[in-house]
Amino acid sequence: MTEHDQRNRVVLLGAGGVGKSSILKRFLFNTYSDTYQETVEDLYCREYLIQGADIKVDYLDTAGKLVFPAMRRLSITTAHAFILVYSVTKQDTFEEVKRLWEQIKEVRTNYEDIPCVIVGNKIDLEDNRQVEKFDALNWVYNDGNCGAFIEVSAKNNECILEVFKLLMEKAKNPRVPINEPFMPRRLSEHSLEVQFGQSGVNAEKSNGPEQSSSDASKISRSRSLIRRGSKPKVRKSHARSHNKQDCVIS
Repeated sequence: MTEHDQRNRVVLLGAGGVGKSSILKRFLFNTYSDTYQETVEDLYCREYLIQGADIKVDYLDTAGKLVFPAMRRLSITTAHAFILVYSVTKQDTFEEVKRLWEQIKEVRTNYEDIPCVIVGNKIDLEDNRQVEKFDALNWVYNDGNCGAFIEVSAKNNECILEVFKLLMEKAKNPRVPINEPFMPRRLSEHSLEVQFGQSGVNAEKSNGPEQSSSDASKISRSRSLIRRGSKPKVRKSHARSHNKQDCVIS
């Protein structure tokens, strides 16, 4: 995902029903629906003005069911960045993200240079949690630079923008080594450097309605999102903070 590419493709992968479409639609349109509709493949095209450069981004929302293996392999082959999504309420969806990451490593020999964010969705269903944050963090830290990590709620619009901020950070520093555990650090809202352009933005969804320039998102680069430290402490699910914006990013 560089300024020199004609188009940049961000591919969302994950099991069915984890909220890939909900995350993307919340980010692009600030909309949410509780009605589940199985995705086959949806493409959303956007143009942004970032630090004076026109950046074209295609967001590819893929099917959760592996009905067309060749289609999934093609999406992995053509991606410039990945967002891998699981539900914190279903352990098997987390295992699917692990399998997806192994497939990415098999298909893309340059996987260490590809920005990737691991996203645990549905933290609004904390009482039904099956995947502990500690376990997800340890996997991200220990599995060969598989990306950054964040937990979100598409339903409550909690930490959705931070997913794409993290993706920008990984695009700028794709080979940041993860050789030891890091302590989570909150995203600073006062260190804004990168802004998605508000004027002259052409946004349209393939086979869908157009989005006006007023819907263009602002996105910004934070200071370092992670700092070295000791191993993350185990945090019981019932002890989670009541502050919705207190999201952990690493």
